Amino acid sequence: MELRHLRYFVAVADELNFTRAAQRLHTAQPSLSQQIRDLEDEVGTQLLERSKRKVELTEAGHVFLAEARLVLAQADRAVERARQTGRRQALTVRIGFVPAAEVAIFPAILPKLRMQCPGVHVELRSMPTMEQEDALLRGDIDIAFMRRPVQAPNLHAEVVLTEPLIVLMRSDHPLAAHANIEPAMLDGQSFIQTNPAYAGQLYDIVDRYFTDNGIHPDVVQVATNILLNLNLVGMGLGVALLPAYVEALVGESMCCRTLASPAPHIDLLMVTRAEPHSRELGALVDLMRRATFRRND
Repeated sequence: MELRHLRYFVAVADELNFTRAAQRLHTAQPSLSQQIRDLEDEVGTQLLERSKRKVELTEAGHVFLAEARLVLAQADRAVERARQTGRRQALTVRIGFVPAAEVAIFPAILPKLRMQCPGVHVELRSMPTMEQEDALLRGDIDIAFMRRPVQAPNLHAEVVLTEPLIVLMRSDHPLAAHANIEPAMLDGQSFIQTNPAYAGQLYDIVDRYFTDNGIHPDVVQVATNILLNLNLVGMGLGVALLPAYVEALVGESMCCRTLASPAPHIDLLMVTRAEPHSRELGALVDLMRRATFRRND
C-alpha cells in the first residue's frame, strides 16, 4: 500500500463519483478504479459500494477514510517539516480559537511565546468550536481552544480556563440595581439565547441552569456569535447569560452581574493531536500548562 492509494481513495470518498475523482486527480478513470480495487484487496474488505447510479462508503470505508486522512495529513506535515528544517525556516504554529481565548488566554501567552521561541510564527484562526476538532484531525491547525469535550481518541484535551457565567444587561435594566441575580429574578425576562449550532456547550449549560431552577425566559432573539449577543443586549432587547470574560468587552451602556451561588461554570479546553509535538509546539503547550487560568467565584 502506498500513499497514492490513500490519496485516490480519499478523492473518491470525497466526490462519491469515480469520474469526478479521476478528473480531480488528473488520471484516467479505469486506472483509478483499478487502484481502488488493489487497495481493497490489500485491506481485505470492501471499502466502497458501487452501482451504476451511485458510489457509497461501506462501514469499513468510513473507518478507513478517517484513518487515511490522518496518515496523509501526517505525511504532508513530515514533508513540510523536513523542507522547513532544510531551509532553516521558522515553524508556523496554527491556533484555532473561540473568543474566550482571544480575550483571556492570548494576552498572557503570546508575548511569552515570542520571547521564549522567537523563531515561531503563530497563525491565529478564529473558528467556532464545531469546526475545530475536524480541523485538528485534518492537520489544518495544531492547537485548538474550544468549548466542548473532544470525541476522537487521538486528540488530547485539557482545561485551561474555568469561568462562571454572568448576567449581561443594559445599565438601565431593572436588574442592574442588584449586585447578585437570584434565579427567580430571571424568570420571564426577555432573553438573548445562544444558537446551539454555534455554541452548543454554552447553550446546554444555560438550558440546564434554567431547567434546574424552574426559570422560563422569554427568548426574543437567538445570537450566532458573541458580538451579535453583545449588540442585541446593548439594544435593550433582553439579558444574556455569558462567560465572565465578556466583562472585558462591554462599554458603559451595559453591565455584568454575578449569578447567586452556585453559579454555572463553563470550561475552555486546549486540544492538540496526541502525537509527539515539535519543540516549538511543545513549548507553547508547556506554557499553557504552567499558567493558571482558572477563574472562580
